[in-house]
Amino acid sequence: MPTLARGALRGAGFGLAVLAVETWIGAIQIMQLNVAPPVAILVKGAGVGIALGAAIGALCATLLRLRRGRLWHLVAVALVFWGLELYAAPASRIFRLFSLIGPLAGVVIFLIAGRLATRRRWIPVTLGLVAVSAGVLAPSVRSRVTRPVVSPARPRPSAAAGAPDVVVVVLDTVRADHVSAYGYARPTTPSFDALARGGALFLDAVAPATWSLPSHASLFTGRFPSAHGAHDEHRFLDPGPPTLAEALATAGYETRSFTANAWISDTLGLTRGFAWTDEAWRFGDAGLAFHPMYRLLDRFGMGAADKGGGRVTDSFERWLATRPDDGPPAFTFLNFIEAHFPYHQLPASYLGRFTARSRSEVQRLSMQLFAAQLGGESIDATEAAPLAAAMYDAGILYADHLLGRVVEALRRRGTLDRTVVVVLADHGELLGEHGAFGHGFSLYEPVLHVPLLVRYPPRIAGGARVTRPVSTVGVYATILDLAGIAPPPSLQVGSLVPVIAGQTPRGPVLAEQYAAMLGSAGTTATADPLLRRERRYRAYRAGATKLVEAVPGGSLLFDLATDPAESHDRAGAEPAETARLGGELETWREALALPALDAVVSAGPVPEVDTAARARLRALGYVE
Repeated sequence: MPTLARGALRGAGFGLAVLAVETWIGAIQIMQLNVAPPVAILVKGAGVGIALGAAIGALCATLLRLRRGRLWHLVAVALVFWGLELYAAPASRIFRLFSLIGPLAGVVIFLIAGRLATRRRWIPVTLGLVAVSAGVLAPSVRSRVTRPVVSPARPRPSAAAGAPDVVVVVLDTVRADHVSAYGYARPTTPSFDALARGGALFLDAVAPATWSLPSHASLFTGRFPSAHGAHDEHRFLDPGPPTLAEALATAGYETRSFTANAWISDTLGLTRGFAWTDEAWRFGDAGLAFHPMYRLLDRFGMGAADKGGGRVTDSFERWLATRPDDGPPAFTFLNFIEAHFPYHQLPASYLGRFTARSRSEVQRLSMQLFAAQLGGESIDATEAAPLAAAMYDAGILYADHLLGRVVEALRRRGTLDRTVVVVLADHGELLGEHGAFGHGFSLYEPVLHVPLLVRYPPRIAGGARVTRPVSTVGVYATILDLAGIAPPPSLQVGSLVPVIAGQTPRGPVLAEQYAAMLGSAGTTATADPLLRRERRYRAYRAGATKLVEAVPGGSLLFDLATDPAESHDRAGAEPAETARLGGELETWREALALPALDAVVSAGPVPEVDTAARARLRALGYVE
């Protein structure tokens, strides 16, 4: 066999050994996080690694002619492979360590395979392919084994005459103060702004959680994280009260989900009630930065152009174009994760919209921020914040562009003005405030204050502006209200439609954060009491006053009107006010049967509501 071909085959074999190890490392992490298994990403990543090994092996093939050439060739291939992975690794000890583990283990496996090949040449290749395949499939198998049995869907009844379509769009990770309609200087959201002019814009909407899983679970159940139980310490939405999709399906709606966010999946129970999900995340690009082969392609300018939003929108447009005019009303959910880190993973025409920096500079900082949010090396917030904001704003602009495509598709069909359209974010993002970047570990306002609009011309006048604080948990009841459907008793926040008319919100404005997820940037080393990974938090809003309870820790009190940056904790100086709001929060906790913040997390039936506490809230005018 020619030397070049021998080198390529040996390199491909080494790549197979490395990818067997790295695929299993990834599979174990996926299973630890209980995230949806991205089979296509793992398969493509393994293929890239094997091809890379073959190319390196061919380049180093001349070493095979030396004395002990096979050993020198193996060493050279391993060093080049490791050097490339190290080159692509973010600035983090964890990622640098992983860049060494694969090639080092690959050498050991390759040497063992060489011994096995002396008996049967096909044995090493077969074992390698089996190992990679098992690593790719292990998360899916585990997901199927551990997923609770879901009852088969019942036949869909006929919907009420004139029932409107419902479209809910989540602009993932978008904070309100970076949206043009909220006064932001950059023109980040022209499509959102146009929709807001035709509907109600909530100026002080508060997310119930700090990352995708618990916040979406609250959106779909109308319950707070400690009530529905899907959060950092239990990453699954257990069977329970009807989800929004289930409630609408029971009322005769067709239910469909389009998303590239892997947290919104059957694996985690969040798609319960959707008759169809496109699961673009299985083939999307939102998680590619975790895979070394994709990071390497990205460093060479061959990375993904977006995080799957284009594919999500294409799927929605195709479905809408073929939907029969006489079909049942539809509830459609879409998630656009374009503003999420890594921030640079955007089409070039958007990435450079708010910065003149080169792509290499942008990509380098983006991956540093990506690593920092997963426990990597800290970054000077003052220096990094301007470019981080420019990239983040570009992501918002691209997400808004995709939103515009959704709206235009509805307009072409002629149904926009007969459709309940809700646009919101699941949470926001820290961009250097309090020296931190990212989300999932803090209840500061850049993470909790999110955009929210509701548009439905038959019942909501255009240009309405709501200044009262409201919880996005109320979106569930709002949609049922506009659709003329009675809400289930499990909802913890009432419809926001009366709030548009000036009435008091029915339900509290709460946010909760359990001990932060594996790899979170929060740390026990920080002195900031609201950036501690090991703590649980619960925040309560009363007007512009914000009370935060931490376990372990204590209470913090902020006046958002005079201290929007939350720089001054007033709990010590105002013990009476802190105690008063703490009493209100405790009344709400009892009324909604929320567990105490230090209660042991356990899955189980929904507890009964404390009727006595509900009576106290009724007397205060908070509940009906």
